[in-house]
Order: sequence, then C-alpha cells, then structure tokens
Amino acid sequence: MNRTVKHQITGEQITFLETAEETQGNYLYIEVALPPQGDGPPLHSHDEFEEEFEVISGQLTVTLGKEQHILQPGDKRLVTLRTAHTFTNNHNDPVVFRVRLTPPSQFEQSVRIHYGLIDDGLVDAKGNPKNMMHTALILSMQNTLVAGIPLWLQRKLFAWLVKRGYKKNAYKGFEKYIGKPL
Repeated sequence: MNRTVKHQITGEQITFLETAEETQGNYLYIEVALPPQGDGPPLHSHDEFEEEFEVISGQLTVTLGKEQHILQPGDKRLVTLRTAHTFTNNHNDPVVFRVRLTPPSQFEQSVRIHYGLIDDGLVDAKGNPKNMMHTALILSMQNTLVAGIPLWLQRKLFAWLVKRGYKKNAYKGFEKYIGKPL
C-alpha cells in the first residue's frame, strides 16, 4: 500500500510515517499537508484516543472547544480525550504538520477507505460519501463524534448503519482500499 494518500477534492495529503501495525498498536504517526485556505474536519471529538499536533512548516489553526490556537513550526498541541476540536489552514501558504494518535484506533483504514471512495467517485461534491452506511463505517473506525449532536444518538445511529451495511454487503470490495478483508 502507498504510504501517502491524497484527498482528490480538498488536496489534503496524508503520509503514514509509522503505522499502527509498525508500532504494535501503540500509536499512529502521520504527516498531513494541507493547502492554503484548506479546511479540516468539522468540530468533533474522540473518546478512545488522543492526538498531538506538531507543525513542521506553515501555520496551522487548531481549535479546541471555542479557543483557537495558531501553531507555528515546532509548536505542539495535545488534544485530550473528549475535547471538541478541529484544524484549518487559514493562511495563504501550505501547512505541513504531524499528528500522533494514541492509541491509533482504525484511523489509517478509515482514511484509506474514505479517500478510495473519493477516487472511485462515490462521494458528493464536498467529498462526503453518498452512502450513509459508508459514512457511519468511516466515522466509527476513526472514533469520530461530531460536536453538537448528542453522542448517544451518534453511537446508536452509527452502530445501526454499520450493522445494516454489513448485512447489505455495502462494504464489498473495500479490501482494495485497505489491502485486507474488512
């Protein structure tokens, strides 16, 4: 599998520097290149892993709750469990940053599936999967909970959609994205 994947709509590029498999499941270490004025994900949280951001070049805006932090090269910011957060590049130059996810969840697989769906044209104009069962699987794999929506509701809905997706064979062929059966 390629170590680098690219979001064909936003231009975001992720390189898997150290995979969960290579770290015996202790962490995942990635490098992200985000183009100028590039948006990250919506405000969200994780309750199974922490993320530590470190800027390599450019400037990255990391939002924790309602507080924005502009990180410069060498700056780090830890996002603890259950902290609502997002990141953006609100600047006119690209930004490169690294993220350590501890423990890794299935983040790598979820990104590979999402970007594979994009490459195969199975997303809308913004890059969101057209199939809700695909969205639920991706968000569940990466333990992503969207801020502002009750967590219990997301968990129940995602679990139901993922289970339905397996029953309906909605994930058939995803092996090509992750190199092994789902």
